[in-house]
Amino acid sequence: MRILGIDPGLGATGLGVIEGDRDTVRHVYHTAVRPSSSLPLPERLEVIRSAVRDAARDWHADAAAVESGYVGPNPRSALALGQARAAALLGVADAGIPVFEYAPAIVKQTIAGYGRGDKGQVARMVRLQLGLEEEPRPADAADALAVAITHWAHWRLDAARPSDARSGR
Repeated sequence: MRILGIDPGLGATGLGVIEGDRDTVRHVYHTAVRPSSSLPLPERLEVIRSAVRDAARDWHADAAAVESGYVGPNPRSALALGQARAAALLGVADAGIPVFEYAPAIVKQTIAGYGRGDKGQVARMVRLQLGLEEEPRPADAADALAVAITHWAHWRLDAARPSDARSGR
């Protein structure tokens, strides 16, 4: 299964692609999309949408995983994040693949074993889990890979359950 992980942001949207089966996971690709701040907002959102759509298609992703919204004390930041998430979700829809959402605390818990881990911990654990020589850069791409690994881990758990347990019987 190929998974496109997305860490949305208006200034930088991280993209990371992994490939995993029931036993192993490997790194395929990562980058960060940085729309120019001089562009009008609709054009910045189109850059994100197109980059997500193209990554899903170019890397033959079977699914996408995106970090769900975080509402902090700054309403302007929350609005910008929501706009970037919407553009990313539209890009996934354009690619025609299913999307799964994970809260930031779930991603940190899954990757670092602690729901309040910092970005450095997450990047180190992504490096270790994917067997990379260096931590993925920039941090937005490391976060996107973490979201993808989180989906892979949840998919593995679901696949390991007997089929009657998955159907609720």
